[in-house]
Parts: sequence; C-alpha cells; structure tokens
Amino acid sequence: MITIYLNAKSKEMAKLKRWFRKDKRRLEELEQTTCLNCRQVYQGFYCPNCGQSTSEFDRPFGFVFYDFLGNFLAFDSRFFHTYRDLIFKPGFLTKEFFKGRRARYAPPFRVYIFMSFVLFLLLQIMTTRSLNSALEYSLDSDPEVAAAADSLAAMASDSLVVELPTATEDSSSFAGVELDELLTADNVRGSMRSLADQLEENAKTEEDPGDRRRMVQFVDTLRSPEQLIARMLKYLSYAFFVLLPVFALLLKLFYVRRKVFYIRHLVFSVHLHSFIFFLLSLVVGVNLLFPGKIGVFSLWLLLLVPVYIYIAMKKFYQQGYFKTLVKFVVLGGFYNLLLLFLFVTVFINALGVL
Repeated sequence: MITIYLNAKSKEMAKLKRWFRKDKRRLEELEQTTCLNCRQVYQGFYCPNCGQSTSEFDRPFGFVFYDFLGNFLAFDSRFFHTYRDLIFKPGFLTKEFFKGRRARYAPPFRVYIFMSFVLFLLLQIMTTRSLNSALEYSLDSDPEVAAAADSLAAMASDSLVVELPTATEDSSSFAGVELDELLTADNVRGSMRSLADQLEENAKTEEDPGDRRRMVQFVDTLRSPEQLIARMLKYLSYAFFVLLPVFALLLKLFYVRRKVFYIRHLVFSVHLHSFIFFLLSLVVGVNLLFPGKIGVFSLWLLLLVPVYIYIAMKKFYQQGYFKTLVKFVVLGGFYNLLLLFLFVTVFINALGVL
C-alpha cells in the first residue's frame, strides 16, 4: 500500500513539475499534435495555420496564473535581465533594442505598464492611509491643531465666497452654513460631513445652475475625499502615458540633427520613465514600511533621477559632456513646465471644476 501511494505521489509531482516548468525541447524533439482550434496537424509550440499556442489550461489555477504573469510581464529570465540593466545601465536597454537584441529583454511598453501599475498601486495605499489618519485626527487633541483649523476655516470661507458670487459676504459663513459651528465635531471627518450635509440642503434652494453644480461637487468631495484622491491618481496615470510621446517629441527637437526616427526617442522616453517609476515605487514602498523615519534616504534616492537621466542621455546620444549637460538643463526646464501643467490639469479635472 505504501509503495502504491508513493508511486501515485511521484506521478502527481512529475505532472506538477511538467506544468510549472517551461518546455525547453528543440522543435525536432517535439511530437506531432493536432490543433484543437483548426485541426491542423503540426510539430511545435504554435499552430502554423491559426497561431494558437499548445499551452495547457486545464490545470490548477496557480500555474495558469503564473503563465499569465510570464506572458504579460515577461516574468522569466527576461524579467530579471531587463530590470537589472534598466536600473544599473542608463541608456543601455534602448541601445540594445535598436541593435536588434530584443528577445532577451521584456518589451519597453510592457516594462512601463508594469512599473506604472506598481507605482500607482503603492501611491493609492499610501495616500489612503495618510488621508484616513488625517481625517480621524481629533480637533481637540492639540491646541495648535484647533488654532490651525480655525485659520483654515476662515481661509476656506474667504476662498469659497470668491468662488461663488451668490454666497454671503459674511466670511464666517458660506452659502448659509456657519463654519464656526463645524469645529465642534470630534474630528476632521466629522466637520467635513457636517459641512456636506448643510451644503446639500442649501444647494437645493440655490437658483444659479453653475453655483448649484459646484456646490453638489463640493458636497461629494467632502463626503468622500478618498474618491478625489483615487480620481487624481487615475488621471495622473493617464497623463503620464500621454507625456511619453510629448517628451519624445522634445527629444526629437533637441536632437534634430541626428536624423533618426521618432521611434528611437519614444523608446528612450519609455525606458527613462520606467526607471523613474521604479525609483518612485522604491521611495513610496520604503516609506510605507518605515513611515517618517527615512526622509534623508528617500531624498538621496530622488536625487538619483537627474543623475540617471544625464548619464542615459550621454550614453544613448553619444554627445560630449558639456553639450549633453546644456541639453539636459534646458530639456529639464521644459519638462518641469509640462509636469506643472499636467498636475494642475489633473487636479482641476479631479475636482470636476471643468
């Protein structure tokens, strides 16, 4: 009985290993098979008629999921080669890509999408944690906090009076809401909900459609500030994706005498932003693990970004140190202006002002 049990277990383990391990046999070593999709008889990993893979999906979900990660993220030796060279060899991956050595590395846009996913996931976790901590903070726990809340209430009322012409001129109230009364709530979230309830009632009687729409949007933001953060991060991820070709166009203009195709600058832009996202993910991840304790370390990590970009430009475009430095500084100025415009646009759209 024990022998039968061990034999069954060994067969089961062999089957699991076959599922998990990639088939490295040569083409001539493979047996002929019939494509289940088009009934073509062939020898290989893909049907020559319809292109369907011979991958087996009738197996435990964990192995199917691993294969999915492998196909989507190049989660094999290419994955580690790609990120090793991306991090430690600025500009190298782009040069290798256009030398035709592409099979050994993950595709550029796949690398970018993966790093973008990781970064914005970590940012969502960090901002949600910080926001919840701030909203649940007691207004009465610290006299300085209470004083700051008074100042913020006055500033908010002044700014909202300017925003809505039909609001009352008394800076202690906004659209009929007494802001001073809101500070009696236990915490910041309670104050925001009280303000939202009163604004919602007053919005029903507001005659101006534009002011009423803004009041309703403001009510939604007060009741669920987490949604505002989520919208901002979503729009920010879209905006950075749009920024990739724009930055590549700037590179094309700065290196117009090189007479190279736009696609070279685009791939270089994708690799640069992939590294920036990796570094930002590292900073956010470390701060999530050790909140408030490694500010200097995070600063040093962020200072690596301009150093990396300068080295990447020098190695990829093969120009002198001084000329590369001049282009790096001017290009950085334009890029920072683009970032400023991007952040303002994202914030305005997230608020729903437009």
